[in-house]
Amino acid sequence: MATPTPMKHAPSQQGRTPSQLAAATPPVSTPFSNPAQAAFSPRGPKSSPQQVRKSPATSSTLLAPPALGAFSFDSPSTAAAMGALGIGSAFDMGLDNVAVAGLDGLGAALASEDDKLKRLDTILKLLAGKKGFVSEAGLERLAQHIGLELLAEEQTTPGGRKTRTLAIAGSAIALDIVLDNNIVLGTALAYHGSAPAVARHMDAAGRILLRDLQLLPGQSPLTKTLASFASNFERLALLDKLSIAPGLDCHEALAGIYVSLERLHRWDLSRLREDPSLAGKSDAYLSATAMCTRHGLPAMHARGKVGLAVQYWKELRFVPPPTEALAGYAEKREKVWSLLLGCAAINGVGLPPVRVSESWISDKVVKDDPSLPPGGFCLDWQEPENISLPQSEENKDSGMDMLHPDLSTTRVPRVMFTVTFDPPVVLPQNEWSRLHMLANVDPPSLELNSGGSPPTFDALLFPHNPAEEGEQREPRMVSRRRDVVVFGQDLGQGPEPVTKQHRNTLYVYKPIYAQVLSDMAFSHPRQLIDMMPVLRQYSFLSVLLENSFGAKTRRASTSPAAGGKTADGPSSRVTTVEHQLGNFVASDETAEEATDSTLLSIILWVHPAPHLQVVFPMGEATANVTIKILEGGIVEIVDENITGCRKADGKEFTRLTLASALEHLEDLGRWVEWIRTRLAA
Repeated sequence: MATPTPMKHAPSQQGRTPSQLAAATPPVSTPFSNPAQAAFSPRGPKSSPQQVRKSPATSSTLLAPPALGAFSFDSPSTAAAMGALGIGSAFDMGLDNVAVAGLDGLGAALASEDDKLKRLDTILKLLAGKKGFVSEAGLERLAQHIGLELLAEEQTTPGGRKTRTLAIAGSAIALDIVLDNNIVLGTALAYHGSAPAVARHMDAAGRILLRDLQLLPGQSPLTKTLASFASNFERLALLDKLSIAPGLDCHEALAGIYVSLERLHRWDLSRLREDPSLAGKSDAYLSATAMCTRHGLPAMHARGKVGLAVQYWKELRFVPPPTEALAGYAEKREKVWSLLLGCAAINGVGLPPVRVSESWISDKVVKDDPSLPPGGFCLDWQEPENISLPQSEENKDSGMDMLHPDLSTTRVPRVMFTVTFDPPVVLPQNEWSRLHMLANVDPPSLELNSGGSPPTFDALLFPHNPAEEGEQREPRMVSRRRDVVVFGQDLGQGPEPVTKQHRNTLYVYKPIYAQVLSDMAFSHPRQLIDMMPVLRQYSFLSVLLENSFGAKTRRASTSPAAGGKTADGPSSRVTTVEHQLGNFVASDETAEEATDSTLLSIILWVHPAPHLQVVFPMGEATANVTIKILEGGIVEIVDENITGCRKADGKEFTRLTLASALEHLEDLGRWVEWIRTRLAA
């Protein structure tokens, strides 16, 4: 077959094109490598499109000499073509008409230089969020972005295949990745520091990184992205970059916190085993109890995340998996709330530096205090010494001077501990500020919505539709439908499950201003332990609301006669025959729902503590139960009208029984059916 040759294009019938003009051909260079082209730089002076036409770079002496009259934008056809492309005359690019989806209204007409630079920054952030695909080129770009050294080496296997090994190295960690035709065969993560507490966890971190890079069964290399790997490896790389040699190893600092919290967790388990009410419970049940009711569960490189996490809440905490197979399934599927610990550079003032110690709490864990009542205890927290860096030119920028009460100074690292809440927790503003006070840090500026006011608690959990914009201060009603599975033995119908339809409506009569707690700085693990009761309180509330109004539900029809507004938007007026027909169908569905569905009404308020008033039918009567969620995720029945209905199996139903049932079921719909099958006349 003949070697293809470049194809020559025929001369244009409309005159010579700019590419055919030798005088107009730009020299080979970078886009902004000369002063004339710098006028088009997005960061250069007068870089807006309106200023480009005023720049000397757009004069006739630069773009077109007088002899090149054919290269003109004065022809009607050219002007029409540029107008169709949204390009104004004289290189006015019309960027005000450019819209990018998801940029929160940035497509509106913005004329100022700062606005357009802000739009450019937003676009660059969106592009930076795309990590690319698993390949040699993708890994090289990622290493370059992180700022680590990368070396590539080629080997030949005994079978004659050629493989590539990428070595990504930092100051204390090194990762070798073996690829065969851009498919990852294996990884090896090494730690070159001197902390044994770090080295013994490196294998677990390496397994997570390998799992992030390897193809899943049936997965194509074209769809394997670097997103998970980048998230995990960047966390390790950041600790490596913040470390200071000699003096500070951030990996060792976090490993020391893990050792201390693991000591506290073992003490929690020993006390639980001594509790007579928990006799005979499995280790998994005791571990979940310690996680959700005591001081959390520290985990190093677990649940697909590299780094130190302190787990404090989980779904179905009272129902541990009975087998190993189900335990593996639950670890992947069941939601767990965690605190992800890390380090960051100190950019402000008044923030304490990191400390390296395995003795944040004493070996005995508790203090010997005879004044405490029987069964009481006081944790024996310790205050490790600050790291003292040597005075040298190497740590001039990475260290800072700390003033002691005796007016002496110590050179300490410009690095602090950080905690990331996974998932973020929605809190009322007062509780959000309170947790920042527990960490002894100033809260950041309040996040405001488009109307200039703080967002509301319900809007953060269940965002408004565009039709509701501007109405977020008014009372709100969220209506959803859900199928609830009830086991047949509860209904006296055998072991087969029965599905019940629920129509759930959430009423919020007063705006609850709230903020999302996503991350903050801290200086001592004791501060994290002090946050856990409030975090559990609102995590459990979010579980109850999510099960009734979240992803497990579907849209509920709204009766036009009601004239109300739901989370799906206000009811619209009937103006056409099509609208009348659709309205008739919706009203027919609503009537069917009212006949076949259980109507469940929930009123929410959070001051001084989260409350849910639940109203539902029970036989010929209507049940009305007011629930209060205390710190720690403990349920208290404040008021009810059902415990005197009747007894079941000779046992009297009390408010404690109802509260315990809700804590175990973690679902208002299932809890309502549990009550109806036992107490309904």
